[in-house]
Amino acid sequence: MIETIPASRCPRCEMIVAPPAPYCPHHPVAMIPTTLPGAGVIVSFTTLHSPPEGFKSPLHIALIELERGARFVCHGAQTETRGLKLGATVAIEALDNVYYFSHLGALDRARLFWHRAGHAGDRVNAIARSLAKRAWKGMTRGGS
Repeated sequence: MIETIPASRCPRCEMIVAPPAPYCPHHPVAMIPTTLPGAGVIVSFTTLHSPPEGFKSPLHIALIELERGARFVCHGAQTETRGLKLGATVAIEALDNVYYFSHLGALDRARLFWHRAGHAGDRVNAIARSLAKRAWKGMTRGGS
């Protein structure tokens, strides 16, 4: 399931800021709390093979853009970042105020697609069940 990320929105310019901020960076206006789906697109990334002390090598870091323009710098889990590419859709989750990204599974991609298309509820569940059924059939037939 895709997690939501806390954010804030400026009532004057509609700018979305994540993590939330008390005031708009462009106006002296109090921000309104909101949330964003915890999925976004890789805008840029790098891999540090000699990371700072306290981090394991290789350390994957990516700039992820969420819906409505909010951006995060996130760490990637070592096993989840093979095949990184610009434009890939990834999930984001927060652990102790550190944001991590990982590839989305087929079910999460379907849920995200239908959420963005304005569909929800039973239709998303029906698509997810259909995808799961197809994946299960493929596994039980030996991938054929």
